[in-house]
Amino acid sequence: MAETLDIWTINRKRAVKKIPIVDLCSQAGIGVTAWFRAMKGTTEMRPETLAKLNAALGRGKIAFAGEHGPVTTHGTFKVCLVYAAQELKQNPKTVLASDPGRKATGDPEWQAAAEVRQLAFWIATRMLGFAQADIARAASVTRQAVSTAIQALEDERDTDKQLDRLLNHIEEVFS
Repeated sequence: MAETLDIWTINRKRAVKKIPIVDLCSQAGIGVTAWFRAMKGTTEMRPETLAKLNAALGRGKIAFAGEHGPVTTHGTFKVCLVYAAQELKQNPKTVLASDPGRKATGDPEWQAAAEVRQLAFWIATRMLGFAQADIARAASVTRQAVSTAIQALEDERDTDKQLDRLLNHIEEVFS
């Protein structure tokens, strides 16, 4: 059973690892003010913000100690791509072989791979807390392409109940 992801659990883990709040927030790409507001109980953190903090916590000692960790952005993106392909019932090898720069919107195989990439961008940035620019470099696309894909996915979520269920499922898996 997955551990409940909340600010108190993250703070406990942060304290055990002796990671300063400022450093953790910086690694997660969130403001320190948001941290303290959540700790006071004046605001509630969104699941994707908690996921970013949790991911930064996982990378914490590696990044703060100045050592190179085993997890690279490129490797993380590939894992997200494979996971997204599995969730969308696509062949991960076909998706990995698909060239995102081709923009073959008329090709159903390329379009299916683009949908997998879109979900992988969302997972890597929203659930694991990686920066869009880093994921863009790992995926060999522009930061704007990543940003546009994520925004389109989130907009579609409002009207597509099946997509909303899928993203809720993924949020539960990563929380």
